[in-house]
Amino acid sequence: MRKLIIHCLVLLLLAVATGCDNPAKGAFLSVDKANCMGCSECVGVCAADAIRIISNKAVIDPTKCVECGNCIEVCPFNAIY
Repeated sequence: MRKLIIHCLVLLLLAVATGCDNPAKGAFLSVDKANCMGCSECVGVCAADAIRIISNKAVIDPTKCVECGNCIEVCPFNAIY
């Protein structure tokens, strides 16, 4: 949890410093495997088709991800950051 809070704070500081209107933009999105339950909510909202469930865990393909942040918003387990 502490790691997630620190990561979010860093993203917010970068967003403010760069004038970015989407804090998720410009940061590689990651999945906390311990929190991910493989529910696939993130897969359903990914317009870039960048998320797959592999071995009951979400996996984000960084070559496809457009960093929109939709997956962060819908994850009921706060496993994506």
